[in-house]
Amino acid sequence: MRQSFLRSLFGGSRPAPAKPGPTGRSARPAGKKSGSTKPPFLFNQAVDQQARVIFVAIPKTGTTSIREQMKRPGADYMVRKPHLDIRQIHDGLRAYFWVKSMSKNKGFPTDIEAVPDAAEVTRTFEEFYASTFKFSTVRNPWARVASLYARREGVQMAEGMDFDSFCLQIRYASDTCSVPTRHECQIDWLLDERGEMAMDYVMRLEDIDTDLPKLKDLSGRDFDIEVKQKNVNPTSMSRSYRDLYSQEARDHIGAVFRRDIEAFGYSF
Repeated sequence: MRQSFLRSLFGGSRPAPAKPGPTGRSARPAGKKSGSTKPPFLFNQAVDQQARVIFVAIPKTGTTSIREQMKRPGADYMVRKPHLDIRQIHDGLRAYFWVKSMSKNKGFPTDIEAVPDAAEVTRTFEEFYASTFKFSTVRNPWARVASLYARREGVQMAEGMDFDSFCLQIRYASDTCSVPTRHECQIDWLLDERGEMAMDYVMRLEDIDTDLPKLKDLSGRDFDIEVKQKNVNPTSMSRSYRDLYSQEARDHIGAVFRRDIEAFGYSF
């Protein structure tokens, strides 16, 4: 029962790329009609259930390209929004395991090989979560605030407020972000319910070109993510963020995000 239950959770193997037909188009397997395959039902695009890898996608830390590479084409995700913190991923995965364990009873008497009991579902979830490799990216808080200010999506403030005023009013790392729940600092995405770091690997965005290629070896998984640039804002102010700050704004951001600065070794 354990193996069949696990296969149902992980949505089967990744589909192999279709081979080109005589015309150069992808050939469709004989006897199968387009749209006849039910899409895999998975938890979230930032969780690779087969490789057992969890990516905690903090907004404005270079997450788009990583999430795009982790996404399963055509998958039906239980939670479609990105930017969950690790506690939300943990609790959401628990709910996902319960959802996947239901609607299994197809006959009488109950087939114990097909229908797990509550203890089996809980044990399978706990074993899965404990076995996952968890990683994330973080960013210099002063540069990240400049990106929050100049963003082209979410709550856009650049046209209605000057940068100094924006800095002096910001209170949360999730300010201007429309998807996640409220988070004071980037590190709050990464802490478990005991307030302890839950990540196996945290990359600074500033070092991602050298750190991301290490991910496969560090994780010990069949998990390749390439360095790519996605969702690049051509009007971004973060590249020259130091020129934007008054002393008062600089000090305020340093105080608001002090925990990130200390945890990840950042300076202005």
